[in-house]
Amino acid sequence: MIIATAGHVDHGKTTLLEAITGINADRLPEEKKRGMTIDLGYAYWPQPDGRVPGFIDVPGHEKFLANMLAGVGGIDHALLVVACDDGVMAQTREHLAILQLTGSPTLTVALTKADRVDEARIEAVRQQVISTLHDYGFSGATLFVTAATQMQGIDALREHLLQLRERPHPEHQRFRLAIDRAFTVKGAGLVVTGTALSGDVRIGDSLWLTGVNKPMRVRSLHAQNQPVDHAHGGQRIALNIAGDAQKEELTRGDWLLSDAPPAPSERVIVELQRHAILSQWQPLHIHHAASHITGRVSLLDNNLAELVLDTPLWLADNDRLVLRDISARETLAGARVIALNPPRRGKRKPEYLQWLAMLAACQDDAQALSVHLQRDAVRLTDFSWARQLNRTGLEALINRPDYLQAGGCLLDAPLAARWQRKLLAALTTYHQQHPDEPGPGRERLRRIALPMEDESLVLTLIEQMRGSGAIHSHHGWLHLPDHKAGFSDEQQAIWQRAAVLFGDEPWWVRDLARETGTDEQVMRAVLRQAAQQGMITAIVKDRYYRNDRIVTFASMVRELDQQRGSTCAADFRDKLNVGRKLAIQILEHFDRIGFTRRRGNDHILRDKALFIHEE
Repeated sequence: MIIATAGHVDHGKTTLLEAITGINADRLPEEKKRGMTIDLGYAYWPQPDGRVPGFIDVPGHEKFLANMLAGVGGIDHALLVVACDDGVMAQTREHLAILQLTGSPTLTVALTKADRVDEARIEAVRQQVISTLHDYGFSGATLFVTAATQMQGIDALREHLLQLRERPHPEHQRFRLAIDRAFTVKGAGLVVTGTALSGDVRIGDSLWLTGVNKPMRVRSLHAQNQPVDHAHGGQRIALNIAGDAQKEELTRGDWLLSDAPPAPSERVIVELQRHAILSQWQPLHIHHAASHITGRVSLLDNNLAELVLDTPLWLADNDRLVLRDISARETLAGARVIALNPPRRGKRKPEYLQWLAMLAACQDDAQALSVHLQRDAVRLTDFSWARQLNRTGLEALINRPDYLQAGGCLLDAPLAARWQRKLLAALTTYHQQHPDEPGPGRERLRRIALPMEDESLVLTLIEQMRGSGAIHSHHGWLHLPDHKAGFSDEQQAIWQRAAVLFGDEPWWVRDLARETGTDEQVMRAVLRQAAQQGMITAIVKDRYYRNDRIVTFASMVRELDQQRGSTCAADFRDKLNVGRKLAIQILEHFDRIGFTRRRGNDHILRDKALFIHEE
């Protein structure tokens, strides 16, 4: 359980926490001297049953609002402090707006300094606070009247706080901690602290530190100020980490992550929750977790907008950001991340805006995946990062019979059907344009029909279509089931004269043309057509073998490879009983088609022999 304070400067937040926990959360000498919180402070309240509620004490002065914003990300509950002598003030409203824009955590109100005023004033402030809470959507908050220096109302407030429940934290998510402090401990080394937004971490784990972009090992852990061997999202965690990093290299806003992240986002689509009017391309202060940067807003449609960031951020879907004016005097809006790294063009097209609206309405990861698949194939590394899913969470989401996976990408049945229609349409057009050819190869069909899609995914889909009979294959050439490529009548007559001459030896085009009394160019076209139909094979340009002879040669290569581990031209020449030049031509043909690979003078067998089989 993590509870953050909120409220105007000098309303007694730190004093109230000390009355509750016995700990003064002001840790800086300047804070103690001035009696005013400047940076985040922390207090922990161990209980007999083992629970350790943690408090984040935030500064109330408007000059330190950036520090306050760094402390309220990932909290379970907020404790709003309002002094009875002052009542609701500027930062009271500012902090309420920020809490509302960062996810509206549950709220408790402590009316402090009640010993300084009479009952009428307390009641007037109570009504003022209730009205203000209603304005910001916190109508259900519980109010307590306290005087911390007299311990008035503290026991009742304590009892209430102990009954609060943590926010639920999703399972199967990556570990993600926003660093708000880094320091060194003598004898231990580098320590970083922050609120874990999700996931789990254990002693011995390797985590990625974004400040230096290097892996770090977890040497020890404290969660809620207690030594532990395991910590999880929703806790304040201190990690003693070992690796190639120094305290001076780290800044507030760096991250500890379970895996090395993709490149940070420079542009992001968000859903706005407006608190004030925003103008097109307005410069802004942007707060995310413990980070504080500047950027601009491009308004799209309704509450959808694009944020263009001056400094890239490691964002994920549903992350909350707070937008303030460039003079840092007014909170303008909250923003929830909808889509990372959007396209540079076409963001205002109606179909894209409609898709974004569907994405913004998603309630869980499964819905988000379904919406992404409506638009395009999903790259699983990108999706799992955006949703912060670990391996178990991702596999549980995509383990469905109607999903097709390949090359780290995913298709669902409707999108696969659309791709299949494109492949069949491309094949139909190809047959119309090349009626005398058997069809394109797999890679050529992919480039014609779906050139911009993931190669392995398209090839897997083609194989699936071939397996179902939607597409047929003949010697690697793809065609529709009713397509019959063949010779023209003239070509058929020439081939019949040439075919009977093919024995165990190869033929050159010019020799076969002369032997049959055919024009050389015409014979070249006939033999190319015969090769496409799998009757003959060219080992070099214009020199053909009968196809069953190539199968025999492949078997010889296998035998030599099994006996000696490789094949060389001399061995193959002797086994085949042909000239050295012809043996080299045959072996180099096998190298070109991937059946073997060259290593010096040797040819090593590969695991690719599909070309010698009928499909």
